[in-house]
Amino acid sequence: MGSDGAVAAAITVDRLGTLPRALAFLGETVRAGGTRFAAALPEPLPGPAATVARGWLEAAAMVVQDPTGDQLVARWLDAVAAVLALRVTHREATP
Repeated sequence: MGSDGAVAAAITVDRLGTLPRALAFLGETVRAGGTRFAAALPEPLPGPAATVARGWLEAAAMVVQDPTGDQLVARWLDAVAAVLALRVTHREATP
């Protein structure tokens, strides 16, 4: 889950109509309950992005062993939200 992955993830969820705040909320959910908890949510992100997010979280849950790992996943989700926010802001500013 690196920076290149965050950019690709942001593009993916942007195409699915996800808002940055949904990813930020998911990051907070991971911080509060852990990666495994978030992976078990019926709809970790709204709409069609739920399937994509569940895939990310299930993959991460296979390797996360402790709260430090959960924190890393949450920070990655924050990075995806930040890239997505930049995309949305740029799109809205472009005439």
